[in-house]
Amino acid sequence: MIAETVVIIGGGPAGSCMGCYLSKAGIPNILIEKAVHPRPHVGESLVTSTTRVFQEIDFVETMEREGFVRKYGASWHPPMGTGAVSIEFREFPQEGIHQDYTYHVDRSKFDLLLLQHAEQLGTKVHQNAAVKDVLFEGDRAVGVRAEIDGKVTDIAASVVVDASWRNTIIGKKFGWKITDPLFNQYAVHAWFKNVDRGGDDTKENIHIYFLGTKRGWVWQIPISDEVTSVGVVAEKSSFQSGSGDHEAWFAELIESAPDPTAAMANAVRINDFKVEADYSYSMKQLCGDGFVLIGDAARFVDPIFSSGVSVALYSARMAADAIRKAYDTNDFTAKVFQPYDDQIHKGTKIWYEFIRLYYKVLPVFTYFIEHKDYRQDIFRLLQGEVYDRDDAPVLEEMRKFVRSVEQSKTHVFRSQLDETISIG
Repeated sequence: MIAETVVIIGGGPAGSCMGCYLSKAGIPNILIEKAVHPRPHVGESLVTSTTRVFQEIDFVETMEREGFVRKYGASWHPPMGTGAVSIEFREFPQEGIHQDYTYHVDRSKFDLLLLQHAEQLGTKVHQNAAVKDVLFEGDRAVGVRAEIDGKVTDIAASVVVDASWRNTIIGKKFGWKITDPLFNQYAVHAWFKNVDRGGDDTKENIHIYFLGTKRGWVWQIPISDEVTSVGVVAEKSSFQSGSGDHEAWFAELIESAPDPTAAMANAVRINDFKVEADYSYSMKQLCGDGFVLIGDAARFVDPIFSSGVSVALYSARMAADAIRKAYDTNDFTAKVFQPYDDQIHKGTKIWYEFIRLYYKVLPVFTYFIEHKDYRQDIFRLLQGEVYDRDDAPVLEEMRKFVRSVEQSKTHVFRSQLDETISIG
């Protein structure tokens, strides 16, 4: 049943990017997407390293033409008091990237454009189509069973790429999904007009507002000249212990710190609140004979540093390279895909450890990003430069600092210590 075609399940950024890379490499591929684009989606702010992928798949011109808001930096606000620590990406240029900014995006528009780009490059796209099952002969994936145009059909494949977002089709099939035992975050978000974005030098930044509540924060992302995405994130237990009213919970968290309160003083909501829950998880493995998992189907970590689209694009980039090697050697076994598995696990582990230390003692992040000896290393993490390395030495320095806070009951940051997070 095996055919010389790659079947991609899902037309989000991971699946569409995979289609782009494969089509540019001359590898036939079919993409099956259950929705009809455009469709709404959260995750509107990108990291700068994504531009490297856009350059490789010839997508930068589209991003520029469509006028997405340029993201030149980021700002972090304390839970008490006012003011912010800000960075500008131009401070540390990245190798191979020819601009000092990335983008904030309307995901419904961005995802549609990327899907269309894959189709223009040669990907055969089916929207409003559902993959019912991934087909196996023994341990090898050999295709999918899909409903297309109202008809159920079996499609043979040399490789099946699971980019099914949080549906995690293959992960569910084998019971590989591992819910994060530490982070059980809950997010409520919407779009607003009349949000005060700050001064001219930071109005296009992503703004992160720290909150006093456990692991609580607020994002502020400019979507257009008038529209701003604002979301609150905290432990799910804090929502469950409250009124259970999304709008009331959102307002309560916004008003718990002075800076987000000021930013939202005149804000007018223009769409319905949306909820994201139980979204931190990993997979026991990301590949097997004849298949790979990419994007959210492979891993999702807390989005505090805008890692979601980065993981999607870079997992597609690395998995596409593995698939090219599989075609070159006519070997589609897990052995060929294992280097991809190892690489994406290493990169997301760095993301995860950075996030874990951030939540352990919130002021540590500010301390390190303002410290001349560590600023560049923290910048590299914030830029998304995590995949082509085995470790980030600055994380060990952060661990040492956190241990010093743990060991001193009089440390100035002691009150900010989250005792529930172990750093090993």
